[in-house]
Amino acid sequence: MNIRRTIFAVSVLFCSSASAYEQPMVVSYAVQPINHFNQQLSQAQIESLKWTQAPESISAHYSGENFSLARVKNFQGKVVTYSVSQQSDKHPKMLLILSMEKQKGLWTLEGAKLTWQCKNGLHFGTDRC
Repeated sequence: MNIRRTIFAVSVLFCSSASAYEQPMVVSYAVQPINHFNQQLSQAQIESLKWTQAPESISAHYSGENFSLARVKNFQGKVVTYSVSQQSDKHPKMLLILSMEKQKGLWTLEGAKLTWQCKNGLHFGTDRC
């Protein structure tokens, strides 16, 4: 039953543009480091590694296996990915928002923001749970 609620919550948060819930309500976030990752990304692109070819796989590489890609959106010339983690008893559901841009054929991560949703919360933020 918990899996169904999680899937429903993700689908409500990331549904089609026809809905009023096109984007999750994020009231605050914690900026995450990107410099080291961008160095890795640059080197991997020089080596033509497959994961560097698309925003979805770049996002998965940054976020790791605990996150699932929920949505990819083009916004102001950038690609924004939204990845969510599963909520557990020890950790709230987290939302990782990555912004990236492709210039001269190479991807660069421009920003990484992490926010979470406290149990029974209606928004994502940096509140203590």
